[in-house]
Amino acid sequence: MRPQPRFLAYSALRATSAAGALLAGVCQTYTFARVLDAHRFSLFILVGNLGLSLWLFDLGIAKVLFVALRRRFLAGGSLGAARGAQAPGVQALGVQAGAVVAGYGALVLAGGVVVGLVRAGYDGWRDGAELAAFFIYMALNLVWFALRNVSLATDQYLFFEGLEATRRVGHLTLMLLLLAALPFPAFLLLSNAVWIMLLVAICRRLARCGGLAGRGREFPAALGGFFRTHRADLLGSGGYAAGEMVLYNFPSLLVPAVYGLGAPTIVFDTVFKIFRGGTLLFSAACDLLVPRQTRAHAQGDLPGLRRASLLALGLAAVPALALCGLLLGAGDRLYALLLGTAATVPAAFTPILVGLILCNLLQTAANYLLVHTGYFPLIARLAGLVVLAMGGVALLDALLVPPLPGLAAMYAVVYAAGAAGYVLLMLRYPLRGRPWKAPRGGVRP
Repeated sequence: MRPQPRFLAYSALRATSAAGALLAGVCQTYTFARVLDAHRFSLFILVGNLGLSLWLFDLGIAKVLFVALRRRFLAGGSLGAARGAQAPGVQALGVQAGAVVAGYGALVLAGGVVVGLVRAGYDGWRDGAELAAFFIYMALNLVWFALRNVSLATDQYLFFEGLEATRRVGHLTLMLLLLAALPFPAFLLLSNAVWIMLLVAICRRLARCGGLAGRGREFPAALGGFFRTHRADLLGSGGYAAGEMVLYNFPSLLVPAVYGLGAPTIVFDTVFKIFRGGTLLFSAACDLLVPRQTRAHAQGDLPGLRRASLLALGLAAVPALALCGLLLGAGDRLYALLLGTAATVPAAFTPILVGLILCNLLQTAANYLLVHTGYFPLIARLAGLVVLAMGGVALLDALLVPPLPGLAAMYAVVYAAGAAGYVLLMLRYPLRGRPWKAPRGGVRP
């Protein structure tokens, strides 16, 4: 069957934005290593990781919102009116989505103020303002993440990906201009200005199609209605998201605490950034098939669901194999290019990183299907087990303080076990058409 033009356009835009995301992460390391001293560089790494990880405090709300919006959209229902099965007074899904987005925006601004005030107490208002602006620049991914899910649920993904590609190109250009003597405060100001323009554009588009609605005074009641209606799914999704937050962010806090700022933090952040960059590429490939997977799942079309899931895995495998080949063939040169004289990455990191990338490929493909078809309680239980195991890794690292590759190896073993668990859940449940066993009062997908 010949691919549809819409799918081809979406693929091209998603590939552009994913490549831009990977390049932006690499370019940020490259430029910051050259325009900031080692201590300030490591401080911006720490604050940037805090800001970027803020989207994980979503605790799965955006994904539950996606499932609710997508089901209504595929069923042909209006997003501007509440379900007849909902209790009286429950707000429309569009208003609930607007409340979630507005709440995330307020959380980002509050976080920026806190970071700025804390830093200003040590080094003055100028440094505090710079760190606050950088935190907001990184943390606005939380708002963008929610808007991506609303866009995908309402088939506005093509417009969203056009904006996403624009954002990536714009931010990448500003980073490169740092090497051409663009003042660092100007970089922060312009980067946040790009964010504001794009956020306004997507919010207006989603408001026109009903994906976002409501005004500030309606949002508290809308959020209350959303939490009451989707309580079981939110508990499962929140547990899973909390597990993911710990899984992908505790090393960024553990390494500075155990090994100190400077070279150890820079080295581990660089390696982890490559690992997480792979996730961006795999997610981009899996995103392409979410509309097809969710339609097939809603219609009970198991052969179509399996084909779409296999295609998602195949598409994600292309960048995975390319990235592994690059690391195995020229990893040392890549690290040296990124960091210059700021730090040296031990060669032992490369095989560990390759293993993590391959496990990440499988986990991303499995999780995309499980999350977007609503199997939240299942993945929450597994995520909890993985977090417990990672707690053991953190404890061993703090007690033994092995070389950095030793920490990475322990992390990789637990991560691989978790990835295998998610794949088994995918094979056993959605790909066989089996619903999860709902708790009392729960809702089956």
